[in-house]
Amino acid sequence: MKHPESVMLSDTPLARRDLIARVAAAALAFTGLTAFRTVARPRPTMSAAPKWDDNYELAVDLEIAAQGGFRNHRPYVAVWIEDEAGHPVRTLSLWVNTSGRGPRYIRELKSWIFAQRDQQAAGGPDLVSTTSSATRLPGRYSVTWDGRDDNKKPVEQGTYRVHIEAAREHGTYQMMQQDMTLGSKPLAIDLPGNVEIKGARLDYRRRK
Repeated sequence: MKHPESVMLSDTPLARRDLIARVAAAALAFTGLTAFRTVARPRPTMSAAPKWDDNYELAVDLEIAAQGGFRNHRPYVAVWIEDEAGHPVRTLSLWVNTSGRGPRYIRELKSWIFAQRDQQAAGGPDLVSTTSSATRLPGRYSVTWDGRDDNKKPVEQGTYRVHIEAAREHGTYQMMQQDMTLGSKPLAIDLPGNVEIKGARLDYRRRK
């Protein structure tokens, strides 16, 4: 069996100078690297997104479907905007009855109620009293968003989710939702219809 060769270190002045040179070079390299890390510029922080471009608006066009039969109730409809994190930003329309037995059915707009309950608990406005209006007959309607939140403050450009929620007494519950990135370019998206909302179109456009 062959033994591995031993490596002997020479103790001559030349060997010692070579060892000292290698140690010095290693120290210099380490020092230089450390110094570079110390003076390296930090990565720039991300700046806030630009504010909403007031030359644009988001139009939500929708059609309430006609129902067959006799004495069909009009659907309750909520159209609202959420930010990318899922926080409610703006309620564009709330078509409900607020007299008689009407208020008891507002809770059928499940998603809107859930979102607005938390917002109101945090000090937000009472949107049932400030934003709601009467239910609508079958037909086409349009609401627009001017890039302001429920407190009338401008929002940033970015990705938002549009909700169109509908519920009808003795009828069905329907939800339509679509993400849109709203910036400085027009964008239009058509949404397929359902039993309560025949169809909808989201049109981010230059303000008319």
